[in-house]
Amino acid sequence: MKNRKQARIGVIGAGGIANGVHLPSLKELEEAELAAICDLRMEKAEAAAKKFGGAETHVYWNMYEMLEKEQLDGVLVLVEPDRLFRAAKDVMMAGIPVLMEKPAGISFHQADSLARISAEQGVMCAVAMNRRHAPVVQKVLRHMREITTITQVDGVFMKNTDLGHEWDYASAFATDGIHALDLVRYMAGSEVKDCATAIGRFSGCSKDNAWASIMRFENGVLGTLRSNYQTGARVHTFEIHGPGASAFINLGFGEADASATILYNEGGSMYSMASGGVGGVKREEIDGKALAGSSEYHAYYGYKQEDADFIHAVLNRTEPLCTIADAAESMKLAERLMRETI
Repeated sequence: MKNRKQARIGVIGAGGIANGVHLPSLKELEEAELAAICDLRMEKAEAAAKKFGGAETHVYWNMYEMLEKEQLDGVLVLVEPDRLFRAAKDVMMAGIPVLMEKPAGISFHQADSLARISAEQGVMCAVAMNRRHAPVVQKVLRHMREITTITQVDGVFMKNTDLGHEWDYASAFATDGIHALDLVRYMAGSEVKDCATAIGRFSGCSKDNAWASIMRFENGVLGTLRSNYQTGARVHTFEIHGPGASAFINLGFGEADASATILYNEGGSMYSMASGGVGGVKREEIDGKALAGSSEYHAYYGYKQEDADFIHAVLNRTEPLCTIADAAESMKLAERLMRETI
């Protein structure tokens, strides 16, 4: 397979995330051939195939029929979180590599089971943690690791939505906020040693909808994560700090974005701004859209890159950036943070 130029890809799920980011990405990737699309609503599969596929893109409403009839090199599983486990498992049991949307199941038990199945079957399972893949995140993290020793990583993920109705199948912290938690863990580069979380429930919601977590990682890095689903707007930001340098990554401040600011200390220690001023500081601005070469959301927010990473891993038999075993550790941490409360 490694000598082939294209991977035949099947897609399970033709809903919003498929049409919004994954199918546009696959269409732009020369290494990918969209061989088949499956959705329980046949008209959705047909519409997606017409828009993003070619004359030979087949459509199905039954995923098992697709897996049996098509010669596929990989499958993207893009269904709802509470349906991800069964679809991803059955694709692997058919011997086909899978890229599953986040979360890696709705519990650590499911994610860990998928990791075991992947290992036992010898079939790759990648998880679509797209924030890891965003060009601005990759550039900033690589640069910070080169110029300083990272000592602290902070994440923020805010929204305004009713969790009692929209996340009725599992905690939003573990199934939606997992994006932010996974990126904090990824940037810290270690597993958590100690942690604690304060949990809130606001606006009469029937479910917990706010979390403030602190973490000490095994490598000494300190971390925080703040998430609240009763706020003024979507805010999604990260900070990376080390001696002499601080990076601020903006993945959304009321709207989708991909930019960063790095501050470099060029003066002495600052005791008080009021008495001594700011000191010598150099500022560097990074445009994540320019890095991606596109202002299209799927291209600058990491979706196209994670699909390309999966295709590359399929064609070259390499390991993807986020394996199911790695994603399971983030799910394990999410459940621990919800358990160890103050």
